Amino acid sequence: MKTYLNKENNPQINKFLLQFKTYWYLFVISLFIFLSLAYLYNNYATQQYLISSSILLQQQPNNPDVSSAYANGGVSSVLNINEIIKNEGDVLRSRNLIKEIVQKLHLNIKVFSNSGFLGSEIYEEAPFEVKIIRNKVDSLKKREYIIKKINNHTFHLVNSDENVSKDFSFGERINLPQYDLTIEKRPGIPILQQEYSTQIVSEDDAISDLTKNYDAEFTDKGTTTVAITLYYPNSKRGEVILQSLMEQYLKDNINQKKSAIDSTINFINNRLGVVAGELDNVEKKYQNYRTDNDITDIAEQSKVLVGTATENSNKYQQQQIQLSIIKDLKARLDDPENKQVIPSSLNIQNASFAASLAQYNNLLNERIKQRLSYTETNPVIENIDEQIQVVRRNLLESIDSYKNEMDLNSSGINEQTNVLSDNIKKVPGKQRAIIDFSRQQELKQQLYVYLLQKREETSMAKAANMPYSRIIDGAKSSKQPAKPIRPLIYLMSFFTGLIIPFGIVNSKDFLRSKISSEGDIENQTDVVIIGKIGHQSGSHRSGTDLLSRTQVNESIRTLRTKLRNLLDNGQSNVIMITSSVNGEGKTFLTRNLGSTFAMAGKKVLLIELDLRKPKLSNVLGVDNTELGFSNYILEDNIDIDSLIKPSPLNENCYIITSGPIVANASELLLSDKLAHLIKELRKRFEYIIIDSSPVGLVSDALIIQKHVDMTIFVCRHNYTNKTQIETINEIKEKDNVENLYLVINDVNFSNSGYFGYGYGIGYGN
Repeated sequence: MKTYLNKENNPQINKFLLQFKTYWYLFVISLFIFLSLAYLYNNYATQQYLISSSILLQQQPNNPDVSSAYANGGVSSVLNINEIIKNEGDVLRSRNLIKEIVQKLHLNIKVFSNSGFLGSEIYEEAPFEVKIIRNKVDSLKKREYIIKKINNHTFHLVNSDENVSKDFSFGERINLPQYDLTIEKRPGIPILQQEYSTQIVSEDDAISDLTKNYDAEFTDKGTTTVAITLYYPNSKRGEVILQSLMEQYLKDNINQKKSAIDSTINFINNRLGVVAGELDNVEKKYQNYRTDNDITDIAEQSKVLVGTATENSNKYQQQQIQLSIIKDLKARLDDPENKQVIPSSLNIQNASFAASLAQYNNLLNERIKQRLSYTETNPVIENIDEQIQVVRRNLLESIDSYKNEMDLNSSGINEQTNVLSDNIKKVPGKQRAIIDFSRQQELKQQLYVYLLQKREETSMAKAANMPYSRIIDGAKSSKQPAKPIRPLIYLMSFFTGLIIPFGIVNSKDFLRSKISSEGDIENQTDVVIIGKIGHQSGSHRSGTDLLSRTQVNESIRTLRTKLRNLLDNGQSNVIMITSSVNGEGKTFLTRNLGSTFAMAGKKVLLIELDLRKPKLSNVLGVDNTELGFSNYILEDNIDIDSLIKPSPLNENCYIITSGPIVANASELLLSDKLAHLIKELRKRFEYIIIDSSPVGLVSDALIIQKHVDMTIFVCRHNYTNKTQIETINEIKEKDNVENLYLVINDVNFSNSGYFGYGYGIGYGN
């Protein structure tokens, strides 16, 4: 026979409402405390204004001419757009940039009206300015000095940490343990209050404090606009800080651009000095040669031959220009410690080499940018240095390859020149010497003019000091303080005031090892709870007057009704009652359940099958040493009717005692006579209730359960261990016990987490 029972709906809500009702005073006290704290925080916490601004970071023009690129956008112009935006965003959030602002605006020094909790930072309205003249220690400790006005010329300075309490004049040098400072009056601003204070911290602390309240984030993934925000107690000073920060960023951008351009100019100037010396040497030799050989003009007859030779010479000159530039670049690249940018605009007629040179310059510029945010030992810088070395080696290989190519070309030109030389052997030797001097002079002169042109272009780029990025919105403060958010603080305090006492109440459940609520059972097993027996005093625990209208009696009557609905009333029903350990009330439930069925006019039999520690017969006052169950199993020809004895509970209630205690109790229950006994008793009684041994200690109940229609497992409030609930699951799943139900005994409904009780107590009284 399979039976079903629906569980109550929303037990957790009922549990919460019960806890709120039981511990209402704890919730009220908690709400009062947290709402009071919220009030104090909202009224005395430092108010902060939201200062916001925005700056536009744009892609630099992609121009192969290094000087043009610098002129338009600075050193970052040679980078990829995604890298530009990412790097510039990191720079805006960098500690170095914030450090520059802290040092520039002296943000480690603050002036307050009043002192302590009543103090509020002032800026433009501050009647005096505090300046540190000389630091005496490396790391400053936070100090607050109270400044009390004596008159318009003197004041009293107080600091308990340094035992300072002395009068000073405005502008006087004050000798303190950590530094020397002066407090100077600001013209035109009167001293309105009697007391002020100043707070001095280290620059590192000021940087950390500013960083916590500062942020720079891109407004959208598809744009390059950066929204910059700052929370600061004084709106005017906050605007100055944020505006100065953006201006300092643009200024640093220009300085970095100029630094990179200066490196290029230095390289060009060095080359100009070398080329000028070589050109001067060639011209002096040519002049001396013509003077020594009295040469004034070239013979007309050699014009055609000389013209051909000149054309070939021009080709050779171009090759030499390339070789000269490559030679200088190689000398520069041979030094791995040289981190200066190489002008990519030098005329190198080789696409592969030009690409490698552009990559090399990009990495150098990237290193300059990243160095603003990281140290030399940072993995990012070391990774870039490794890439620079790889590209530098590739460049050297490209230079060698290109030089070999140029040497081959020069060799070919030389061969052609030799042919021409053979053709002009009749031309005077002086003619050939003049051609050689002219060729050298023209080569050096062209290189000299080329370098002059590039130096001028780069100098013009340096003069263009406008950054490509620009400020869109200047720093602007909110009209009202943005922090603290009063409604949010009150709301959080309200919920915290509910959560804390709720957590305190429920934390008891985690600490208790005994079951104390219906939820303790439902969380560990899905076996249905069909009854909850109320608490009964110790003097009446073994039995109760079922004619009375007590809570215990009403709960037993309710259990009787549920059992009748669950069981088949058209046949005799066998119910076994067990528990996990002794003392949980299985015998108590057997006695009272049998009695209440008997009072309803049902013929009931109680069987005492707890053969090891029988208690039912003792509770009922029946002698179990006489003829009982053990006699029936061990002896032959015992009539079943002789086992049945009347009980003092009711005229419809009978009992079969356990009989004399034996050592082999389990073997008695395994006898086939047990099945025959129950079969015969079904013919005589409507309800048979078996009081078995605790299933958590011995296996007797598991032997009996195959003969019964329902098994009731008894748990006792504040007695049964939570770990013993697992025994119920094992009985149901591993031992395949069907029609298993739970009854909770000894429940104090006035202060426990059990629901659905009441049983109509008092109704109709």
